[in-house]
Amino acid sequence: MNKTDQVLSVSDLSRQIRGLLEDSLPLLWVEGEISNFKQHSSGHRYFTLKDKKAQIACVMWRTRKTPGFNLQDGLSIRLYGKVSVWEQGGRYQFDVQSAMPVGIGDLQAAFDALKVKLSQEGLFDLNLKKPLPYFPSKIGIATSPTGAAIRDIVWGFSKRYPPADLILLPVAVQGAGASIEIANAIDTFNKYGNVDVIIIGRGGGSLEDLWAFNEEVVVRAIASSDIPIVSAVGHEVDISLSDLAADVRSPTPTAAASLVVPDKEDLKKALSERSATLRNSLSRMISLWRERVNSIAGGYGFRRIAGRIGDERQRLDDLSRRLDINLKRHIMDFRKSFESIKNRIRVLSPESVMERGYCVARRQDDVILRTSDQVKSGEELKLQLSKGGFAAYVLEVWQDVKK
Repeated sequence: MNKTDQVLSVSDLSRQIRGLLEDSLPLLWVEGEISNFKQHSSGHRYFTLKDKKAQIACVMWRTRKTPGFNLQDGLSIRLYGKVSVWEQGGRYQFDVQSAMPVGIGDLQAAFDALKVKLSQEGLFDLNLKKPLPYFPSKIGIATSPTGAAIRDIVWGFSKRYPPADLILLPVAVQGAGASIEIANAIDTFNKYGNVDVIIIGRGGGSLEDLWAFNEEVVVRAIASSDIPIVSAVGHEVDISLSDLAADVRSPTPTAAASLVVPDKEDLKKALSERSATLRNSLSRMISLWRERVNSIAGGYGFRRIAGRIGDERQRLDDLSRRLDINLKRHIMDFRKSFESIKNRIRVLSPESVMERGYCVARRQDDVILRTSDQVKSGEELKLQLSKGGFAAYVLEVWQDVKK
């Protein structure tokens, strides 16, 4: 043994072997028959997967999703997971993440068993079905973005009811993890989608192809949804557990639109028929009321009223004439009074007074003189006459002597 040789402990060697296996082998599918199945009290499940030439130990931890069927010896099964190493036991094993029966008989048995279980819990109860809205504005769709189902669904809506907004959450509809994606999409629509109805589904296929829609996680997500769900899985003859749990089952993806939205042509026809019915009803009503009005207008009461209206019209004409005469007389009296007042004002105006020989005396600062004590002898004054004026000097100032 050379000094440079590295000596590993058993733990180190097992750890390196584990790293090599887990890094080199990705997640994969493996198929075989179950034997030596044991359910531990901890919830972990241990068994052997074998075929005619080999076998491998398998473990399915309790944290993994429980299959929708019973794991038991002799069951042909397909497992999805990865190879790992149990270091303490010094052997490799298959870490199972999900499981699916292989044969049609096994699938059908798993289907029937889960159907009975969920039915007993009331998940398929007809009394729990929610009605679909008549005019949904937003429709959520959970399906593959590349499959035939989405094309059929979109085509159906474009033909029947173009105003509807379609919101797609892309999901896998087959294979490992598909059921989780579908269930998560339903939960997402309920939390954030703001949609009126949800459509889940895919095109036709075998029971194995459609198995994701028979998984318990999907069925429970459908049953707990607050938003109505339409299941459009496979062809009309394909019945899935999702169909039983959904509020409405569509025989095909194409037919989903006919269940969710009304046909635009039917709406046009219904509107046209109701419009014609309304017009006819209004026409009959108007004719009926016209006859009643004419009948009432031709009666004695209305004739008497017409006569009274004529009398009152004549009385109003007479009052109008009298009012016109009185108004003209009052206007003439007012005009005469106005002329008299205007003449009096004109006689008393300064101009008229000055025309009678008076004048207005002002000092040089234009102050009008009213008494003699406002001037002094020798002061120059301005005298305003009715026409023109002149300047004058004060020769003498005297005061009125009171007797």
